[in-house]
Amino acid sequence: MKLLECIIRAVINFFAYLILSLIAIYCLIFIANSFAGQIYNITHGEYFLVWIVMAVFIRQVSGDISVLFFKKSEKGE
Repeated sequence: MKLLECIIRAVINFFAYLILSLIAIYCLIFIANSFAGQIYNITHGEYFLVWIVMAVFIRQVSGDISVLFFKKSEKGE
């Protein structure tokens, strides 16, 4: 596998996990707000830490997202 392809895969995965974690955080806050009727405030520092931890969690659960964008390489190559 070429170096550039590896870098592109890593960048795709990085941004995909950050976007998915952002969506997950907003969904969790919305659901908690809807059921409890409370307003939840998160500071910027807490939000950043939760965002990174959620991205790591999604990475552990989901696997490699960049597989969707690249063909599977043949063993002979």
